[in-house]
Amino acid sequence: MKAGNKCGNPFRYGCVVEGGFYCPRPRLEKQLSGFIEAGQNVVIHGERRMGKTSLINAVVHGMRGWRMLYVDMLHVMTVGDICRRIVSAVRNMEGKASLFEKALRLLPRLRPVMKVDPATGEVGFGLDARAAEDPYAVEEVLDMLAKVAAKGRTVIVFDEFQDVANVAEAQTVLALMRGRIQFQGDIPYVFTGSVRSRMIDLFDNPDSAFYKSALTLCVGEIDHDAFSSFLRRRFEIGNRRISEETVEAIMSTVADVPGDAQQLCEAVWGVTTESVEPEDVDAALQVVFMREGDKFESFCERLSPVQFKLLLAIARNGGREIQSRRFLDEADIGNAAAARKAAMRLCELRHIYFFRGEYRFASMFFRAWLLRRGY
Repeated sequence: MKAGNKCGNPFRYGCVVEGGFYCPRPRLEKQLSGFIEAGQNVVIHGERRMGKTSLINAVVHGMRGWRMLYVDMLHVMTVGDICRRIVSAVRNMEGKASLFEKALRLLPRLRPVMKVDPATGEVGFGLDARAAEDPYAVEEVLDMLAKVAAKGRTVIVFDEFQDVANVAEAQTVLALMRGRIQFQGDIPYVFTGSVRSRMIDLFDNPDSAFYKSALTLCVGEIDHDAFSSFLRRRFEIGNRRISEETVEAIMSTVADVPGDAQQLCEAVWGVTTESVEPEDVDAALQVVFMREGDKFESFCERLSPVQFKLLLAIARNGGREIQSRRFLDEADIGNAAAARKAAMRLCELRHIYFFRGEYRFASMFFRAWLLRRGY
């Protein structure tokens, strides 16, 4: 192992990547910018770490005169959560000047109240807790969004939108949201989610309020050749020599998932100095395992024997035809019903997901860790 680092690490992961850290995706960027310019609402499918948010960020910031209002819906549990997330997003974009006065004017039903942070003494505002739990409060918050967006060309992004379906009275809330959004035709909304099956259910199920309400854009694995070239250039920034064979080893390990590739390259950078060889990829994997091994161990401890057998079999043999006799025998699972039930639970836990006829690992590092453990 060769240790050392003469300049800043040119790789980023676990956050929105911008500037030189972002690998352009011309085809997707052209499609998304065209939808936005036309005022179309867009739903973006894609698992975690595929670069959805970085793509949206790059597109909007590359469009002259446009701005983005980003709302993170991850783990919202109540109507009040949704309202507060939206108000917080407006505060982040608009700044704090006169925001309380604006809130009093735009959110009368939610009865905004002044708050003072006891730690910093900073004055802010909150929403009346009881009023914010009324499903119809969502209408008022979306009306506020429309008025804020009317001040300039604004893209409204609802990230991890599938979690809105978790709130109490979800069907009512979704219907109210759709009712307001469909009359805001000059404002493009972008809905993203990392649970593909649930996003499909929200936008492609005739029983859903958001049925056929947005054009679909799929963000999957990144173009292999383009991303390989991007990774080589990033290594060259720090005068690191890297062979095509080594880049292929990195891409193969992460199955062309951009977030995982950036994470592995960050670790590779940390264990090298002047040149990067194929054996350095293995050393970098060990670094990732040291960082995340306890988490992976915890994942395994919480699985039933059948769930663990299925997960290990998918790691070894791939996730196609998991109910076939051959797969069941190799996994040592008694019957197809047990395998199907285990797969559903593993998807719920977000260890795997189903795409294009097979079950895939949400984290390629988890797969590699399982195989290295020699279970």
